[in-house]
Amino acid sequence: MPKTNRRGNMAWLIAMFIAFMVLLVSGEWAVAFILGGVVTLLTTMAVAGNAARTLQTNTRASRRISRANPASRERRRVQMTQSARRSGEYVSMRPDRDTHGYRLQDVGLLVEEIRKDGLELRQARLLSLDDNSLRPYVVVDAPTYAHPRQSLIRFEIKDAAGYPQFVCEMEHYMRPGENLLLPGYRLPLKGNNRLTHIGKWDLQVWVDGGLVALHPFTLSPSLDERRRQFGLDGEAQVQVALEDDSLPISLEELLSQQRRISTH
Repeated sequence: MPKTNRRGNMAWLIAMFIAFMVLLVSGEWAVAFILGGVVTLLTTMAVAGNAARTLQTNTRASRRISRANPASRERRRVQMTQSARRSGEYVSMRPDRDTHGYRLQDVGLLVEEIRKDGLELRQARLLSLDDNSLRPYVVVDAPTYAHPRQSLIRFEIKDAAGYPQFVCEMEHYMRPGENLLLPGYRLPLKGNNRLTHIGKWDLQVWVDGGLVALHPFTLSPSLDERRRQFGLDGEAQVQVALEDDSLPISLEELLSQQRRISTH
């Protein structure tokens, strides 16, 4: 649409309106009504032209914003666990939340149990110092733009007093779509004398400096400690493990899932 001089158009319309009033006062009714119709038509065209220019300007601005933020163009639907949804609510209130377009699909803790038939891994939301050790994990969906690429992953677990008890930084080759992030070592629980602040702990995970997961959980004292403090009998239940059938329950399943992703 060609550009026009808005001030010139306004001045011209005012002059036409004055001429219309002069003809109306002088008794030239027919000419005045014809001129009035022309003025009305031109005014309508000018308003429509201004509206079209405004719409065009807004459209261009929206396109510039979309080009500046590729994440606004990508809205693939991903599956999220309940833990991931709760974590997303916590992360949204943090100033250091991720802005690179990563979306959390799952977050949790793998607990190691030593049995007679070997080592067993399970997912748990409530833990105690009777558990052998824990290892955090997240599943993150990476956008298609700017990927694949090497990213810096940081896991951090803080105790009830806010002190970090587990910190692991590693590099991971992030591919578009689903990525399993699992640190290379674990946090010992049983017999760990450094773990004195029992209660509400939290797991935090960053990808390239952006917070993608914040997962609170509860760590309870050992059975011996509870007996000492509260005089509980031998039948007291200390540990409650909540299993989620919608999630993989073993590290082998998680790793096999990642291997299937890497072959695509």
